[in-house]
Amino acid sequence: MADRYFNPFAAIDISVPVELHEAFSRYCQREAGAVIDQSPFPRMVDLWFLAVCVAAQEGLEPVDSGKHNSRKIIDGSIFGSDPWRVHAIMLIAIGQTGDIDIVSEPRKMMNMANGLAVAGLPKVIDMLKDGDAEPIWNISDAIDGILRKQKAA
Repeated sequence: MADRYFNPFAAIDISVPVELHEAFSRYCQREAGAVIDQSPFPRMVDLWFLAVCVAAQEGLEPVDSGKHNSRKIIDGSIFGSDPWRVHAIMLIAIGQTGDIDIVSEPRKMMNMANGLAVAGLPKVIDMLKDGDAEPIWNISDAIDGILRKQKAA
């Protein structure tokens, strides 16, 4: 059995705009026999979290996801087995607001993270599609480029 850790997001569902939901079906390994080259993300939370990180790195503003027709993709309980994601979301929320007290407001932090995911997901989808290779190699090259650009700065 997987260890469980402090998860302030356990009761908070993660939703994305309906028009972005297809990306989760296409690029996440939702069924046995999925081809990793075409579906490089083992779980939906992996794609969602990368979108959060890309948006934060690129300085994108969180999208008000309440303005979209949304569909639930992930139970917040998923973060119970990934405590590092909880900590990363907390740090991103502090960085976005400049207010350490935000860590006492899980819904506010998750709304911000979800807004960042919605802002970053189109960029991640472009990263998966742009290039002459299969999605896993396209995203690998794109992430490598972001990291090299950051290192050079």
